[in-house]
Amino acid sequence: MYRNLSTSLRSQTGSALVVAIFIITVMAMMAAAMIKINASQAVTTTQEILGTRAWFAAHSGIEISLNTLFPIGDPNQMLTCDVVPKQIPLVDFDGCSVTVKCDQFSGDSAETTRRIQLRSTGRCGSGQYQVARQQQVWVKGLAQ
Repeated sequence: MYRNLSTSLRSQTGSALVVAIFIITVMAMMAAAMIKINASQAVTTTQEILGTRAWFAAHSGIEISLNTLFPIGDPNQMLTCDVVPKQIPLVDFDGCSVTVKCDQFSGDSAETTRRIQLRSTGRCGSGQYQVARQQQVWVKGLAQ
C-alpha cells in the first residue's frame, strides 16, 4: 500500500536543478528586456531634448531675421531678403546650427505691400541623434 520512501526520493533527484535553470533563464530574459527598455527610453529622452533645442534654435533664427528686416528705430527700412543672413551663428547652442531661407513676393506695381516668407531650420545633434525643426513666418511690409 505504501511505496518505498527511498525509491520515491531517488526518482525525484535533479528536479531542483531543472527548476533552478528555468528560474535563471526567465530572470535573464527579464533583465535583458529591462535593459532594452531602459536604452530605448534614453534614446527617446535624448531626441526630445535635441528636438526642443532645435525648435528654439529655429525660433531664434526667425527672431534674428525679423529684427534684421525691421530694425528698431528705422521704420523706413526697405523690406528685402538681401539683408537676411543665410547662416546664423548661435552662441549658447553648442552642437546646433540655424539656416534661414528667405523668399520675397511682390504683386503688381499698383500693390503697396511686399510679402516675405521666412523659413528657419534648426538642427541639433549629430549622426543618428541629429534632430531638425523648422519654423515658417510670413511678414508683410510697405514696398519702397
